[in-house]
Amino acid sequence: MANARQNMTLRFFGAGGAFSRRYGTTCSMITLSDGDRWLIDCGRQAPDQIHDAGMCWHDFVGQIITHVHGDHVFGLEDFAFQRFFFSHGEIVATLEGGPRPKMIAHSAVVEEIWQTMAPSLRYIRNTDGSLASGTLSTYFEMIDRCGGEPPRENPWRHSESFESGLMRVTARENEHVPGKPSCSLEIGVGDDPKDGRIAWWSGDSTVDPELLTALEPRTSLFFHDSTFVDYPGQVHGFFALLERLPESVRKKMVLMHHEDDIEDHRARCERSGFRLALPGHVYDLITGKRIA
Repeated sequence: MANARQNMTLRFFGAGGAFSRRYGTTCSMITLSDGDRWLIDCGRQAPDQIHDAGMCWHDFVGQIITHVHGDHVFGLEDFAFQRFFFSHGEIVATLEGGPRPKMIAHSAVVEEIWQTMAPSLRYIRNTDGSLASGTLSTYFEMIDRCGGEPPRENPWRHSESFESGLMRVTARENEHVPGKPSCSLEIGVGDDPKDGRIAWWSGDSTVDPELLTALEPRTSLFFHDSTFVDYPGQVHGFFALLERLPESVRKKMVLMHHEDDIEDHRARCERSGFRLALPGHVYDLITGKRIA
């Protein structure tokens, strides 16, 4: 009997850029074939986005973070406190011995996550009322890297790889704000660890044609941040450069983290083969098709 087809999906809660009011800041959900749910990034609007979707923090096994900007991490305080102090259904509060949600992030990014979250998360009390000093590991089970590549231009490792259950991901440094730790994600597609197929997630990144073209043969979908605003010191995927990518890459690419005027550019995007991410859209990471 043939094996049942694997299923692995990505759902957008927020699909807009840092200043979006119409499409929300960055937060998306990966659902693995065993039903485990992971979040990619956790922007300032994530708590409300997840509530509006009829879900809560206890529905997620883990969190992946690409880099530290408010539109990617300011929802983490809510995530950490809700799971630490409150039980829901069968998931017991961390403070009472329940499981910590897992976290995957490049070690250089982890340092900045704690710099940002420490003023809130370090002040806790034990169950006996005594004061304690929290760390990121108090709230999240930090997944150790299982591989990586040595540094290039920056002092941190060029990439770090992680495995947790069926989740396999490589966080690779990208070019966002110069000198700032920031990563794209190469997310393993399928249940077989030897399967080289991936779905690619830019985080926030300028356009890297060489990398994208090299990854295309084994990539089901590219999710790339995008902007039509050209300015000195560009830190995102400028559309005029994205539309110069090979057709094979463009037809696999979904544009996200866009401005609120994206509908003004829809016709131009679709002529070049791109798809546009909107809140609530769901993609099958195996086939590359949008399914909702």
